[in-house]
Amino acid sequence: MTCPTLKKETTMTISTPFDVMQHTRAPLRLELTARFHVSPQKLFDTVSDHHAVANWVPLMRAVAMEHKSNGQCDVGSIRHCSLHGMGGIDETILWWNPPHGYAFRVEAKSKMMMPTRDHVSVMLIVPTADGGCELTWRHHFNWRGFFMRHMTAVMFPMMMRSALANIRKELGEDCAANHACAASTCQKAGCK
Repeated sequence: MTCPTLKKETTMTISTPFDVMQHTRAPLRLELTARFHVSPQKLFDTVSDHHAVANWVPLMRAVAMEHKSNGQCDVGSIRHCSLHGMGGIDETILWWNPPHGYAFRVEAKSKMMMPTRDHVSVMLIVPTADGGCELTWRHHFNWRGFFMRHMTAVMFPMMMRSALANIRKELGEDCAANHACAASTCQKAGCK
């Protein structure tokens, strides 16, 4: 079963929406949504700090940035990531729209350990009425190969949920004392 492909990643507050179909025809395989009690700008600053990504993405060991121009992150910048036990991946920025979000293409250096292709990840941030914001994190990809595919279908949603919990810690949000943390959901985990 595959998840439906979305035509556009949009919200009313995003000035420059991201059209995922311009970058991949791969279906939506995973979508996670979580609410945070910080401003959209604060959340964007946290999830877009490329050197701090190793603090919240499980298995991430180190990140090196290659900027397209002026030493600033923008479309075309590449995040070179080293992962514990999985080799590396390159993430090329496709859309950069602070504080609304960003999107990137994921290219694995080890095709066996990261069995995806045509992989685009989108992080959308929308303000909420209570002064906080909601993060929707989507992964569109096609499967490659067979060996790691089944394990990845189980592990990837778990890693993304753990990343959201780690973002909460980075922001100093206490889930145990905060019922709004229960709004964090994994909507399409397990889609194959």
